[in-house]
Amino acid sequence: MLFGMSRRLAVPILVISVACVAMIAAIAADGKGATMESFAQSLSQGVDSRLKGKQASDNTRNIFSKKDHAAKKYTRNPNLWCADLVPQLTGCAVWKPPLEYVGERYGGVMITPRHILFCQHAHPAWDGGWMKVQPQVIRFVTADSKVVDMEMIANAEVQAYDLSVGLLNEAVPAGIHVMPLMPTMTEAQKTRLRELKVPDLSISQAGMRPPANLKHEAVAYPGPIGIPLEGARKPWDYDIYQGDSGTPRFFVTPAGLALYQLTGAGAVENSVVKKLIEACDASAIQRGVLKKATGLEPVVVKVEIPEK
Repeated sequence: MLFGMSRRLAVPILVISVACVAMIAAIAADGKGATMESFAQSLSQGVDSRLKGKQASDNTRNIFSKKDHAAKKYTRNPNLWCADLVPQLTGCAVWKPPLEYVGERYGGVMITPRHILFCQHAHPAWDGGWMKVQPQVIRFVTADSKVVDMEMIANAEVQAYDLSVGLLNEAVPAGIHVMPLMPTMTEAQKTRLRELKVPDLSISQAGMRPPANLKHEAVAYPGPIGIPLEGARKPWDYDIYQGDSGTPRFFVTPAGLALYQLTGAGAVENSVVKKLIEACDASAIQRGVLKKATGLEPVVVKVEIPEK
């Protein structure tokens, strides 16, 4: 009973409410008749609907409930606030050896079946030469907590965009998701989404948080960078730390998660990423670890972004 409202009346209202949300999502997905306000509402709904009824805590933010890097044992957290999206988060790297050099820091996310995207100033080959650790393992964990270790055999970077792409020795298996990118947006579109305070789904890596060097776990949290959360989102506010460079940020679109930014690097543009992939393949061929270019490109999520 809703404050004296009859059950007969309450049920149709609930149905209408759900239908309205579905209508907003449908409009945003096909772009017909959509405005930036309705598009922003559909993206916000992807986060807010998952936060609803949950309390911000370690129990709802931590990506893993148990983990042991040395033993290669991980248990994904079933109470994660966005647990239904975990199959799409499996393309986020969870660990890179050695612990004192990289470990869980500096992210990494799959953008083709063989290419992984990092922040240029903080990734396994950031020293400007080839990797200090050979072979360079990139570890992923499937939705059902199985470990998948891959090897990175080449990389290419561009300082102007603070991005780096790595090439894996083979394609990731089916249980590891390849993340699509957001369509390229104009500066006006990006500005409008920020003005409308659209939240994203962001990953913060585990590590020692300064200045007190307190240990914290890898978490999933609603962002975005530099915009304080308000209202029902406020308890979920989370500060990034120095090991978060390169960690991925996604919009929750009606078509699924879409990568749009790396913490510490900025926007992820399809045209730039495609050039990096080509440069990475060329480097691998030159080093003798790849016979011919992979011909792989990122997938762009199928959503239409209104002009205004």
